[in-house]
Amino acid sequence: MIRRPRNVVILVLVILAAFHLVLFASQNYKFTFKTGDGENTNWGGIEKIETDVKFPAVLTDETVKNEEKTTTRTQETTRIQETYTSEEESTNTEDQRDDIKFEPLKKDPTPESKELEFVRPPENTVLEMFGKEVEMDQNNEYVVPKPFLKKGINPYDGQPELLPRSTGIKKYTAFGNPEKLYCDTEYCYVNERKIKKEIIKETPEDMFTFLPPKKEFLKEFRNPCWKGRDLDNEEKLFCIPYFYIIGFTKCGTTDLFAILKNHTHVSSRAGKETHYFDRLRRGRIIRMNRKPTRLPVSFLSWTNAGRFRTNLISTYRHVPGNDVLFHGITMDATPSAVWDNEFWEIFHPGYREPPVTNPDVIATINPDSRIIVSLRNPISRMQSAYQFFCAFYVYQCDRPVTPEKFHNLVVEAVGMFQNCQKTNTDRGCVYSTETHQLATHLYASIYSVYLADWLKAFPREQIYVMMFEEHIHDEVASINSICDFLGISRFPVEYMKEYLKEHQIRNSLSDNNRIPYMMTETRQLLLDFFKPFLDDLVKLLGDDKWYWNMYN
Repeated sequence: MIRRPRNVVILVLVILAAFHLVLFASQNYKFTFKTGDGENTNWGGIEKIETDVKFPAVLTDETVKNEEKTTTRTQETTRIQETYTSEEESTNTEDQRDDIKFEPLKKDPTPESKELEFVRPPENTVLEMFGKEVEMDQNNEYVVPKPFLKKGINPYDGQPELLPRSTGIKKYTAFGNPEKLYCDTEYCYVNERKIKKEIIKETPEDMFTFLPPKKEFLKEFRNPCWKGRDLDNEEKLFCIPYFYIIGFTKCGTTDLFAILKNHTHVSSRAGKETHYFDRLRRGRIIRMNRKPTRLPVSFLSWTNAGRFRTNLISTYRHVPGNDVLFHGITMDATPSAVWDNEFWEIFHPGYREPPVTNPDVIATINPDSRIIVSLRNPISRMQSAYQFFCAFYVYQCDRPVTPEKFHNLVVEAVGMFQNCQKTNTDRGCVYSTETHQLATHLYASIYSVYLADWLKAFPREQIYVMMFEEHIHDEVASINSICDFLGISRFPVEYMKEYLKEHQIRNSLSDNNRIPYMMTETRQLLLDFFKPFLDDLVKLLGDDKWYWNMYN
């Protein structure tokens, strides 16, 4: 008898929850965007979701050849992914996708931005490019089964041994072995690539033996892809990213990823923060500050993971005189890739500085890769990182956060770095795992050292440097500029504004997880510490704006 009131309350709560669930489901609205070939190409308006969007049941080769003349438009399916993952805490989650209905709109407001009109590819073309794994579902849609990610498998040595947990890496059973390749004193050579021997030592055995020469990338794809055989000796399509969002942490990379993955040309491959190049390829887990105690994720598995193949099918368009049939591109967004080379010392004992870093590996794989990096006022970025990582228990820190606690940590971090400078170079100290005091993230605000390494690996025109403060001031202009950099059509202004209005998801913190103010002593200490590094950044990028008006 005593429990009856509680049961009544529970019953009322269940009824209310069911009512709200039905109400939420009834408000099933979504966004699509219109981009332009100057005619009726559509990314939609604000429309009610229709989940049964299909390609025409029949589309012959003759129809494809005559589509320019007949201007027959088809409905096409793409995805909107709303996977927002917390930086540094993300796992390799799969994309969440919706179906989008494409219908004609009025004249494109940005006619200078040309976008191809995608159509359903002929079945024989799909089978030739994507292999026998392509099937048809009940709605007559092409389906590529999700591959099984075989982590830690070395296709050349069989089952590799586990790495030692504390004594360093002594065997190259899972990582590269220079003795298996043709090498001289400094470089190894395989598949028409010249590879630094130091890269071989810290990468999976199959990274460069499985990767074909660049000339064997399929001409039918704009994205770098090739046909190869998996561990079961089945022929499949393998791809590497066309572009990378590399960082910096707490500089708006989650927002940038969320917007770009909605573009019809762009496939995100997997969730944000795959951590392949900065951690998994070295046998580290996705959490930072962890030694390499696992088998590295094989390159073969990584290039065959994700849903990029299904997404690329939907970007088919035959253009006379152009070999490219699938015009989509793929991205990898890991904001720690720009700086995280922790525990490089295990692979290269005796070095004061890392002989190779992440950009060297990515550039060796594909020197044509495009790189996007976001920079923020280094002091603001530090404060944001401290608040965020403490709030989400990524690092151990004394909670609740206060200006005094932050000040003490900054004094400690600056002292550690300056002590390192007495016996090592600035670059050696920035990359030194021992100087990485996690709570303040001081090292990740020394932008000039990291960017210098990326600019050595890639031409300046292949690296887009975004100022976070400019991005949030005018996101429409910022995103359109990035679209130009990637060679994809722009988001029209009015639709972009509507999207941003409705998608205000951020990594928000409650007030009790924020520092109410920064002590004057803390700010001055950081201003003095960062000044020489900002001098280098201004020289590197050729613009005084990278002082963030902090020294006026």
